[in-house]
Amino acid sequence: MSARLFDRDTILDITVNLVPLAILGFFFVVFMVLNPWDGGLTLKRIIQFVLIGWIFTALAVLTYFAAKAIEGPET
Repeated sequence: MSARLFDRDTILDITVNLVPLAILGFFFVVFMVLNPWDGGLTLKRIIQFVLIGWIFTALAVLTYFAAKAIEGPET
C-alpha cells in the first residue's frame, strides 16, 4: 500500500474533473460573499445554492471513484 492516495499520473488523469470542481467552488464562494442580487435568503438563492452544492458533491464523489478505478485493484 502506498503512502500517497493517488500518484502524479492519476491526478493528471482526473484534472479534467478538478477544473470544474474549482469553478463550482469559486462561484459558490462568490455568491455567498457578494450577493449580487441584494435579495436576502430567498427561495431562488436557496435553490441556487442547492444546485451548485449538489453538482459539486456529485462531481467530487465521481472524481474520487474515477481516480480509484484508474489506480486499479490493490495488490
